[in-house]
Amino acid sequence: MLELIALAGLVIAGLAVFAVVGLVFFVLKLVFWAIFLPFRLLFKLLWIPVGLVMGAVGLAAGAAVLPILLVVGVAVVVLGAIATILALLVPAIPFILLGLVVWAIVKANRAPAATGR
Repeated sequence: MLELIALAGLVIAGLAVFAVVGLVFFVLKLVFWAIFLPFRLLFKLLWIPVGLVMGAVGLAAGAAVLPILLVVGVAVVVLGAIATILALLVPAIPFILLGLVVWAIVKANRAPAATGR
């Protein structure tokens, strides 16, 4: 039992050390953030024209590629519909053939009988 109490004390001491170290790093982070804030703002302001140009280029490229993507999308939808229809019809092939055989037998028996003339 004393071992568990000692272990709990070590865990609490470790957490306290981590809390102190975390607080120190948090203070350092705040200091660096405050020091470098003007530089970050300057770089963000300088990045605005570059971002606008890249956005315009991306918009033009997207407008150029959109018709191709639409044609490919329509082709995929059509092929998917064909594959779905085939997937539903292929298992029914034996029953369709059996129905055709029964139909052929019934139709052959409806032929008029030969009269002896």
